[in-house]
Amino acid sequence: MSTSAPGPAQAAIDVKLGAVFVSLELSRSTWLVTSLSPGGGEKMSKHSVRGGDAAGLLDLLAGLRARAQARTGKAFPVIVIQEAGLAASGCTACWRRRASRATSSTPPRS
Repeated sequence: MSTSAPGPAQAAIDVKLGAVFVSLELSRSTWLVTSLSPGGGEKMSKHSVRGGDAAGLLDLLAGLRARAQARTGKAFPVIVIQEAGLAASGCTACWRRRASRATSSTPPRS
């Protein structure tokens, strides 16, 4: 039985992302957006959008998706989670309605 610690090659985790993963932290003044994208290594990217700017958020998400496709040659879905915060006050439904009207799409479900 070996008691030696695993070497760097043994401890590495092979990350093959099948989507662009995004988290949102919404406030009235600023929406903080972090993302992890295929082809971007294991580095999280941090962005911000003016609070309430649904069109700006959608543009950012489209840009993240386009960059992942440019790096890998594959199209990926965007998966978004939202941190707690304004969600409790009902603002989540507000920005989703505005975003769906702006893009004529169906808003995501909670």
